[in-house]
Formats: sequence, C-alpha cells, structure tokens
Amino acid sequence: MTLSKSRLSNLVQIACAASFLTTPAWAWNPFVRTKSFQEVELSAAEWQKVELRAGWAADSDNNLLIEIGNRLPGPLACHGAMVTLQSGDIIRRAFTPYLYIPPAATKQASVNGVKKGLMKAYALTCSCWKKEGETACVDPGKK
Repeated sequence: MTLSKSRLSNLVQIACAASFLTTPAWAWNPFVRTKSFQEVELSAAEWQKVELRAGWAADSDNNLLIEIGNRLPGPLACHGAMVTLQSGDIIRRAFTPYLYIPPAATKQASVNGVKKGLMKAYALTCSCWKKEGETACVDPGKK
C-alpha cells in the first residue's frame, strides 16, 4: 500500500499539530504568584490604624453610613457590618462584593434599616493580606 504525497503531507501536518497539543507550556503565567499571601483578620494594633466614622445622612434617618479610612501599608477587604440596636436586636449586612479599600484611601458603606437613635454599637469584619511568616499587611498586587 502506497500513500500519495498529498495524503502523506496531511498525515505529517496532523502529527505536528498533535505534538503541539501535548507540549508543556514554559511561558510566564500572570495568574501564578511566586510569593504566597494569606488574607487574615486585623489585629488590635492594625485596627488602631483604621479610621471609622458612622452617622446618618441629612435626608435619611434609616440608613447608617459608615466611613472607613485605611492607614495601613496594604489594602483592606471589609466583608460586612454588624449593628447592635438598643433593643438587643442585631442587624448583619454582608458587603457584596467585599469593600476593597486601598492604602491611604477612604470608602463608605451603608447598612439599611438602622433607624437614627436606635443604634447601640456597630462592628466591621475586615482583613488584610500578609506574606507567609510576616506580620505586616502588604499589597499582594505589588511586586
């Protein structure tokens, strides 16, 4: 059985194409990090560097506004807020997506359903990124 030149050429092309499918890629991958970071809750000392203010807008007495200022060297990710009312009820709100606050920046969030004068306390759940084995918050996007 003899193969014609065109058929042999087609088989060679298919074999070459198949070899590229199994060749491992040795190129740089922008999605792989060489340093590993962990998202961790803020320590008491780190919370001291976060500026928090809360209040109500002049035109709305039913939405608590929270202003978060980040004075840490790395960004913050705030996941949600918990408000305790004077009645003992608790209102929990998740920030979806998380509230991302870069270093030296201030962002605002709101918690609906908190009537002015009925709040007892509020708390936020925020975290930052740290390199493995280190204690300082860092920016994982910077090299």
